[in-house]
Amino acid sequence: MPEETAVADRHRGLPVLLLAFAVWGLFPVYWKYLGEVPALPLLLLRLVLTSVLCLLLLPLFRQWKTFRETFRCGRVLSLNLAAALFLSANWFSFIWAVGNGRILESSLGYFLCPLVSVLLGWLVEKERLPSLRGLAVVCAACGVAIIIFLAGRLPLAALAIAGSWGFYSLFKKRNPLPPLVSLGLESSLLAPFALLALFTIPTARFPEPTALTPVVQALLPFLGAVTALPLLLFAYALPRVPLSTVGMGQYIVPSAHFGLALLFGERLPLAVLGGFAFIWVGLVLFAFGARQLKN
Repeated sequence: MPEETAVADRHRGLPVLLLAFAVWGLFPVYWKYLGEVPALPLLLLRLVLTSVLCLLLLPLFRQWKTFRETFRCGRVLSLNLAAALFLSANWFSFIWAVGNGRILESSLGYFLCPLVSVLLGWLVEKERLPSLRGLAVVCAACGVAIIIFLAGRLPLAALAIAGSWGFYSLFKKRNPLPPLVSLGLESSLLAPFALLALFTIPTARFPEPTALTPVVQALLPFLGAVTALPLLLFAYALPRVPLSTVGMGQYIVPSAHFGLALLFGERLPLAVLGGFAFIWVGLVLFAFGARQLKN
């Protein structure tokens, strides 16, 4: 009977996991439509609306008490504040990249994310770095170096996305809170400052509503839902799906971003393609390294 339950859980979890990755993979389409709004006000409004949505969902999921108790623990608050700052940096980098026609860079950043996490685990957490995973990191570094050298510029958005997500994951690993409570706390810690900035900082203010197209006006209220939905789907699926499936499935997101970048007409110079090739080799080695550890 337990085995039948596990199989049923897996059948329920896998479609939900794929749906979460599909939503994340299609993110550039949503943010592309919001491209006429600067990245900073979009980030600030995203923090505020995500906080509001989480605060509404917490009682429904019976996690309000857990959320309230987090304010009594300084360590938990500091962990979530640090995570919130890195998450905000990640969101800003992604929004800026999409809004400025650099979806390829966002794709590169998310391809690099697992490799940056491996590197941080080795440097900060003192985790063992198997030879194949070490080689994967070297290949990724070579890919970035090729792009920098031949393209003649730093892929700043990609590096910011990968670095901020790596440090966010590092703090999340030490965080004992459930996903909804954690996201609610992260967004709520910064939401008051975001709200204040929206009304007081000139560069953070939204354009006048009359200056925005009807499509943008219709999409803006869904910023919180678009943020929270895939995270909640992912949280539901995670305990029901093997970790190896989750690990390989995460590459759906940057692959979708890569395809969308080409669909939106972004140019793919040979130098960038060569850099991506090194990173893809690194990801293959990373996958084999994960399989080695499992065996």
